[in-house]
Amino acid sequence: FLNILNQIYERTGGKLVARVAFENVGKMINDWYGFIRQHNIEQATKMKKEIQDTLPNMKENQNVLLYFNLIDSRFKLMVQDYTESGNLLNHIKSNGLESCTDDMIQYYFYFFSGLYEFYKKRFTKAINLYRIAESRLHKIPDEIEKAEFNYQVAIAYYEIRQNFFSLSHAEKAYDSFKAHEDYTNRVIKSKMLFAMNKVDLQQWDEAKNLYKDAIIMASKVQDRDTEALGHYNLGLCLERQQLLQEAKDCFKNALTLIDPQKFIHLAIRSIYMLSRVFYKTGSIEGARDWWNKALSLAEKVDEDVYKAKLNIIFFIYDKSDSASLDLNMNVLKEKNLWSDVADLSINAALYFKKQENTDLSSKYFEEACKAKDEIIKITEALE
Repeated sequence: FLNILNQIYERTGGKLVARVAFENVGKMINDWYGFIRQHNIEQATKMKKEIQDTLPNMKENQNVLLYFNLIDSRFKLMVQDYTESGNLLNHIKSNGLESCTDDMIQYYFYFFSGLYEFYKKRFTKAINLYRIAESRLHKIPDEIEKAEFNYQVAIAYYEIRQNFFSLSHAEKAYDSFKAHEDYTNRVIKSKMLFAMNKVDLQQWDEAKNLYKDAIIMASKVQDRDTEALGHYNLGLCLERQQLLQEAKDCFKNALTLIDPQKFIHLAIRSIYMLSRVFYKTGSIEGARDWWNKALSLAEKVDEDVYKAKLNIIFFIYDKSDSASLDLNMNVLKEKNLWSDVADLSINAALYFKKQENTDLSSKYFEEACKAKDEIIKITEALE
């Protein structure tokens, strides 16, 4: 009843038709976005259905429809439907964004476009779009939205290894989320973001303690997906320290918690890392089993980056083939994924050093140095 307090009734064709005031639908969309920011997939999915059922009866308002499509693009990012999210954003850009002067809609468009570019691993594009969004953020009187913005910017800076910028934004996000009891998921993920940066800074103990805290918090609130992400990230930290058996256990723990139907990309990442750790420990048959599973999933969703990364570890550890390795490394270079290029080049260099192949070892150490130079160039371009 409360949802229809502002309805007005019109007689059309001899039938009584309820017209829902667009203000009410706008309020429903706000609530929907709240569930998305909380990463509450169940409630967000339910709320979307309620809004879709209501929209045909709403008094026409283009801004509300634009707002619905924008939040839907964000919903699709959350459920990893990246293609449809991108399609919606393109539709919005070509159908009405230019004529819309609403600051909130303009902000969401640039912010969500930045998120889309981030998920497509175009990190510098993402940061540039975030900067456009930031110029409109002061018009949004919502502390949680500012926290969400800082959180996403922190992740983007982490991906180009600007650790101190990342930590600064993550701290702002964490302080705001912590003050609101409905944002436990974001508090946990902010802790993990601190830890990710600590790993890059080789502050190993701090990183591991932060990850363990995050895993415990996620377990207490029965957030299996975030708990899985915590185990995965802890595994990355341990692998960086060459604690390979412990890393292997973490990736397996992550897989026991992941629903691959919901989070296929996290499943791919975890299985890829399992294959990589098995290769490093010399367990070739086990590595191949995991490799095949990861490749099958990556092909299912056309994940070019992980197909290339899987081929790279295959041509390092299984069938040493420098030409094929370089071909797949070029896929990452073309996408400006210089952190991945540096990481995998170092792994290749260390492996070939163990094989006493000094030519290839030197070549890939040099490749790693070049990749790190490219990261610096990206930072300079942003500045």
